[in-house]
Amino acid sequence: MRVMHVAADLGTYGAERFVAQLLERLSEPGLELAALTLAAARPGDAPDRVTRFSAGRRGRFDATFAARMTAAMRTWRPDLVHTHTHAGKYWGRIAAIAAGVPAIVHTEHNSEFGAPAPFWWLNRLLLRRTDALVAVSEAQRDRLVADEGADRARITVIPNGIIVAEPDPAARGWARAALGAAEDERILLHVGRLSAVKNQALAIEALALLPGRVRLVLAGAGRDRDALERRAADLGVALRTTFLGYRDDAAALVAGADVALVTSRNEAMPLAVIEALLAGTPVVSTPWRGAAEMLGGGAYGVVAPDFTPAGFAASVRAVLDDPAGSAERAVGAASFARAEYDIDTAARRHLALYREVISRSRSASRAISAPRS
Repeated sequence: MRVMHVAADLGTYGAERFVAQLLERLSEPGLELAALTLAAARPGDAPDRVTRFSAGRRGRFDATFAARMTAAMRTWRPDLVHTHTHAGKYWGRIAAIAAGVPAIVHTEHNSEFGAPAPFWWLNRLLLRRTDALVAVSEAQRDRLVADEGADRARITVIPNGIIVAEPDPAARGWARAALGAAEDERILLHVGRLSAVKNQALAIEALALLPGRVRLVLAGAGRDRDALERRAADLGVALRTTFLGYRDDAAALVAGADVALVTSRNEAMPLAVIEALLAGTPVVSTPWRGAAEMLGGGAYGVVAPDFTPAGFAASVRAVLDDPAGSAERAVGAASFARAEYDIDTAARRHLALYREVISRSRSASRAISAPRS
């Protein structure tokens, strides 16, 4: 079984990071893997056993990369192409069809599907040639059916996962020191790129409504940093707001926080939530569609009643004021996350889907090529 994954890159944020980790854990006898990215390969971004291809896109207006994607598929001849992110959703599937790949699977990592009209119609056409879609949650499956006209029978729900390490009793102490946290200081940690959809402004506005011994730490880089720094200054909380920039150890830092914040306007399945659950750090999230589902029906985290600073601050305060209840919830959350969001579980589910889709495509091929009686 030869499977090629297609994504913009194998980076360190969100979907691309998940693809990289999935490639590490996909393994069974006879399985061969390849990764095709728009960006050039970087050392160590995929295991040595994964064949690497790059479309070598040279900029936004470079259209020649699509032909190189098709050529890579024709060269490697996969049984199945699994596409990810915007690059895979459109260009990856087009290339797979042009290359005559027998089976196509696409994972929808986004939470909003409001594409311009040409892309909307293109996606409708590509759906007809896509053998299976992967949604990361039931809520997302419902959106794919309602917003994109996808066939529910072709959608398989496979939650994202991360590499789950054994609990480290020293993790919290190390992380508190790394965050520069005073003994009596309460740390709110937000992990994610600084962009409008992540809505870190809400975290800053909520901070202004919380006691002075509460500090907000933002781990991530992005175009909104200057605006967020100005907002913190305007609200008088600049000294209580720490911008760490991009951190490759953000997953470890979450163990030192008293609350992990998710302020997004919409999400699919943020890995930062999984990392917080595994670390035993209480989660407070905005009510994006799928938040309660990801938190075990709300049993393993607090979903704010709305997107207002007052509502979000009240939810954070409730967690901070109930350490015993938060600790009890965290124990169940860690067990839940280990069972549901382990990357090895995700890998097993993907392998089962690949076998099913390839078997179905081969059966269809035999039926089409069989002589008529």
